Amino acid sequence: MSEIVARIEGGVIEMVLHWQGGGHTALKLRMNAGGKHRWTVPEYTLTLVRELARLMPDRQIARRLNRAGKPTGRGNGWAQARICSFRSHYDISVHRASEWAERGEMTLEAAAQIMDVSVMTALRMARLGIIEGRQICYAAPGHSRRRISPPIARRMPRSVR
Repeated sequence: MSEIVARIEGGVIEMVLHWQGGGHTALKLRMNAGGKHRWTVPEYTLTLVRELARLMPDRQIARRLNRAGKPTGRGNGWAQARICSFRSHYDISVHRASEWAERGEMTLEAAAQIMDVSVMTALRMARLGIIEGRQICYAAPGHSRRRISPPIARRMPRSVR
């Protein structure tokens, strides 16, 4: 190699490598953003951990992320210690068991038990909008945001039950 010519334009490094035999190789490399490196976790995973930390302890979060196929920034699987470190790095508070009750939320299983219906019926009710609920990601528990009384299930159309 006889010479390297580099130029930086708008976050991209353009390089031309001049070889001794007269050949040239052009390269374009993206620059890392300030404070970033290649081992970052996607923004979606960060949002997911923020949501899941409100619902379950670190060990369960690790299981859910592994089941959903979301790797760490280095491509490893999740473990309880990695979730704890990740939460600490991004200032995500630890799970509190009483937080669901304070927000008036419950799992789909608990809602089904209160309404005296099967979990599948409660899921159908959530899909039809009879009860309010959401699922954060695949393999995360569905949870309902509102207190549900058993008479709601009795007023449901027979096709839903």
